[in-house]
Amino acid sequence: MSSIAPEVHGVAPGVALRLLLPAGARDTPAEALPPIDVSAIAGAKVTLRRGVDADGLSLRAVCATAPSRQWVTGLEELVLDRATGLVRGALGVAIERWEAGQIRADARRFEQAFEGAGKVGERAMAIRGRHMLGFAGSERDAALCSVVCLEPAQGAGARCGELLGATGIEGALVGAPEPGALARAIFVAAEHPAAATAAIGVLAGAGVAVLLARRPRPRPL
Repeated sequence: MSSIAPEVHGVAPGVALRLLLPAGARDTPAEALPPIDVSAIAGAKVTLRRGVDADGLSLRAVCATAPSRQWVTGLEELVLDRATGLVRGALGVAIERWEAGQIRADARRFEQAFEGAGKVGERAMAIRGRHMLGFAGSERDAALCSVVCLEPAQGAGARCGELLGATGIEGALVGAPEPGALARAIFVAAEHPAAATAAIGVLAGAGVAVLLARRPRPRPL
């Protein structure tokens, strides 16, 4: 497959998304791109919405940043799951199959590949994509980019595979922040449930419940 030189888009302080485009790519008008609403997360903002089309193939990229003061190890699963929900809802495809890969992590980032199949009208489409999550800047804000590629299901694989293989976040990524006060309170509640009944009521919520469920509890003596 022929392609053109990659674009580089700044998405966070010192961090950019490298995005390889197919040859003959035509810009998708901004008004044709689905809106991405991150208003439910305090301080979050969308830093990139990009779309191109070329010979039956569509490539979409979206990046967002958010404060990471409440970060705790394991939260990446919730973040990437939420990103998957946003991607699925924004594709305009009737999803028939969806498979998310294992989250791969190193000292600076988390990545997760996904693939699926669906239909646009009567046309069968193959879906492939990647989530990329890292931290940037002196405040260690979370920076999340999701890139998804759609192509006709017949003969699918090679074109999207090449584009996604050359796409990634790069730059001055930093390590994940230390757990904040809320996360430490959750850990205390998990290890001393009897003494933290009142606190659990204050901290109740879907994300907190998941973190509590995943935290290993001390074995009874």
